[in-house]
Amino acid sequence: MASRRAPASKATLRDWARSIPASAALASAMISFELPLRAIDKFMGHQPLVDAGHALARVLWQAFALTGAELEVVGLEHVDPDQRYVIVANHQGFSDVIVIAKVLRALQPRYVAKRELARGWPSISYLIEASGSAIIDRKQPTAAIAEIERLGHQAKREGWSVAIFPEGTRAKDGVPGRWKARGTKALLDTAGPCPVLPVSLSGGSELFAHNGLPFKAGVRMGCHIHPPVEPPAADEDFGVWLEGVRQVVASALAQ
Repeated sequence: MASRRAPASKATLRDWARSIPASAALASAMISFELPLRAIDKFMGHQPLVDAGHALARVLWQAFALTGAELEVVGLEHVDPDQRYVIVANHQGFSDVIVIAKVLRALQPRYVAKRELARGWPSISYLIEASGSAIIDRKQPTAAIAEIERLGHQAKREGWSVAIFPEGTRAKDGVPGRWKARGTKALLDTAGPCPVLPVSLSGGSELFAHNGLPFKAGVRMGCHIHPPVEPPAADEDFGVWLEGVRQVVASALAQ
């Protein structure tokens, strides 16, 4: 799965032709799911809401597929649906959560999400908050760590898997940058003990190569799931351990 994209190029007519139906489908899905999601949450409860959220993820992926995007999945045999995990993945853009929700639906993960995603996105913003995911503001690190710890404790209590993107911001060139240790450590300390599932995501940076519309047409995207790793021992250097996991994730992106 390639990760480095070519130098930025101008949008083509094909990009625009593919993006118009795709963006219309994305907007339609997010808007049309909003009221049903609220009703499900109010009258049916938490688990049906989470199930409906993963149904939305499948619909949103089909909208992205209208751009000609294809998704290759590798490593599903490493996932035990009866096991909970802390999922750590590189970050390439808005499509990351949709891909993880689609591919790892059996785990029904909650997320550590930026505040920007929890505001102004029909259906998605509501789901992030109502599902129990952590909403963090990177400009307020103390409050962000407290929110991650809240999610970790709840995940342990409820038996949830949780996904975190330790870069904190998307890599526009597709190459994972330095991972921030503090939030990941807070999540592992509170959600564990449980295995860590490294995931390599590719193609998202290329899909959003134009920083908005149009999407780039015909992108080959990938989700590579690596074998689970044990969390670091109490006396182990967390930074060194996390860098090892980052290198595992990066290894699938360098091919």
